[in-house]
Amino acid sequence: MTDRATSKDSSVERVASLTRPAGAPTAETYHGLPVLDDPDHPLVPNLDHTYIERELNDRADVELAAQFLADEAYALLLRGETGVGKNRLIRQLCAHTNRPLVRVNFGSGTTYEELVGEYAPDETAEETRVTRVEELTQQHDLEAGEAASLVGAEHAFSFRPGILYRAVRHGWTFVADELNAAGPAATMPLHGLTERDGQLVVKPTAEVLDPHPQFRFVATTNPPRYAGTSRLNDAFRSRFWELHLDYLSPSAERRLLYETTDLQRGVDRDERVAERLTELAASLRASHRNRDIATPTSHRAVIKVGRLVTEFDLTPAAAAKQVFEARATVEDRTAVAKAIDSVRWD
Repeated sequence: MTDRATSKDSSVERVASLTRPAGAPTAETYHGLPVLDDPDHPLVPNLDHTYIERELNDRADVELAAQFLADEAYALLLRGETGVGKNRLIRQLCAHTNRPLVRVNFGSGTTYEELVGEYAPDETAEETRVTRVEELTQQHDLEAGEAASLVGAEHAFSFRPGILYRAVRHGWTFVADELNAAGPAATMPLHGLTERDGQLVVKPTAEVLDPHPQFRFVATTNPPRYAGTSRLNDAFRSRFWELHLDYLSPSAERRLLYETTDLQRGVDRDERVAERLTELAASLRASHRNRDIATPTSHRAVIKVGRLVTEFDLTPAAAAKQVFEARATVEDRTAVAKAIDSVRWD
């Protein structure tokens, strides 16, 4: 939710050669979720001291999510509008419990090979043999391993595990972000993995991989009305504990503004800006919920407005237009501009 929250780099590129497993459980727990003994693992996020907890079913969001994540019988599904803080909640849990975290943003282009892995040429492979294997795979619709065996070049190819394979094997927490935007090729390996006592079937190596005891699978979804998304089927969805996250209340969002921008409590102008800004955001979100506008208003966007006011010396109206109006769809811009102009900032 905030541009100032820090975390260690967990990009695909960074984990490509990382084989360090998650730490072992300690006697300490965080709301029932075991704390691991390797806080220095490069994939463990930094704790976000600006995180604002919200109440879910009479419990704090981190408490309920931690209890669900501790239950190995089900995976965890976080639902909600874009920008409500779904990924931020998981980062906070992993930071509190020293859990390595990797995330893949799912979409129509997400591939099985990216997630699970594939055979690929070694750097030391003989160029001609590699070329021949590639020709066979294209001409005869063979997998690379099969083609390699036909030309006697098994040594020229090796299996390169994908990011999901690494997470399953090494006990990392894997976040499938915007899972309901993915195609069948990407979700296929997840069905068996999320079953009770699930396993990852690795087709290129004919391997069945048992998850590391600390492996956790988390998915996030946006509402199905978002472009490119669809509903998860009931059988798949039944394998998750579900939490629905909504935006913070205006009062909680003002706390977030004070934590993440230079707006100051006790300063009349700053408190007035924070109040008007969070009320405007709540109004825009209500319009989006009622489908009067298609553009969502994230906490991150609100923080950007606050920073433009305090760090770039823009007026609140100009800052709101720079962020809210500029990112709105063409169809929404008139309505968003009108909402900004209606605010009495002074």
